[in-house]
Amino acid sequence: MTTDSRKIALLDLDAFFAAVEVLRDPGLANVPFAVGGGGERGVVATANYLARKFGVRSAMPGHQARKLCPQLVFVKSDMAAYKDMSMQIRKRLLEITPHMEPASIDEFYLDLTSNTLCRGSASLTMEMIRGELRSMGVSGSAGISNQKMVAKIASEERKPDGQFVVEPQQVLAYIAQLPLGKIPGIGPKSLQRLHSMGLNLGSDIQNYELPKLQALLGDKAGYILHQRCRGIDLREVITSRTRKSVGTEETLHQDFTSLRAVEQYTERHLFPSLKRQLKISRWQEARIKTQTVKLKFNDFQQTTVSRATTRISASIFYSLLREAWDRRQNRAVRLIGLSVTLPDPDSAKQLELELE
Repeated sequence: MTTDSRKIALLDLDAFFAAVEVLRDPGLANVPFAVGGGGERGVVATANYLARKFGVRSAMPGHQARKLCPQLVFVKSDMAAYKDMSMQIRKRLLEITPHMEPASIDEFYLDLTSNTLCRGSASLTMEMIRGELRSMGVSGSAGISNQKMVAKIASEERKPDGQFVVEPQQVLAYIAQLPLGKIPGIGPKSLQRLHSMGLNLGSDIQNYELPKLQALLGDKAGYILHQRCRGIDLREVITSRTRKSVGTEETLHQDFTSLRAVEQYTERHLFPSLKRQLKISRWQEARIKTQTVKLKFNDFQQTTVSRATTRISASIFYSLLREAWDRRQNRAVRLIGLSVTLPDPDSAKQLELELE
């Protein structure tokens, strides 16, 4: 089967946390509100569309959101309720097709290539799904194409509660007119480098030489961006995933200005939390690939430091904390995070097969 014959959809639930909150309190339907913290240290998790008209966005500090929209109502998040609704939707999607991949709590890839519902039409099937979502009290937008990347971008075209189709023969032209900032995976620094070279649209990458792009972004990132902008995305919808990493992070009640305070908080709060998530009592019980520390500073910039190792070591975490701390440039720390990446459970088996 060629990629041109695939039918890949991305279903993106609209302002999902806010939609669940309206189900719980219908009185919120006609007021601008945000889910998250509205205090000095709070952050917006999501906002309903009334609040978005004032410029309120996810990841925005709560105090900034209040300045933009003084009448904004803040609702404390309830992840258990959001996960419950997400699981109900996942269950229904699996009844429609077994080829479903949750990309997040509110995003789902569907491979509808072999779908026989609605006369085999991916567009009609997604319209049916979106109609069922409305009956559940939430809405979703969909992008449909022959590949994941374009389906994801297309899901933003008709928000909220709409859908957009990019046929295989339209993919190259569709990507050509896209601002590069809309390509998933391009971060602010990479985008700045691209813009500095006069590369602003998908068409610019389509006409740019691969070696030059790799020199600009690195071999891997340059190759992937070059492929994606040329309409090549062979990734399949993955119906089962192995957990690749485990992490924990905390926004502090007040900014830390000393390394000792960061270390003490990590030891007292984050170490026990990470052990609980890994379901271990001693660090030596877990096999891993890397350890990572993340610090977010009071200007909301962040840094991460990683080290490869096969067993978790508290001393490595402390070393990584010090390295990250040295990058603070006199900024205070507002968030600390720890994570580990886990080994591929099939890697040993693959090695054995290669040696036989």
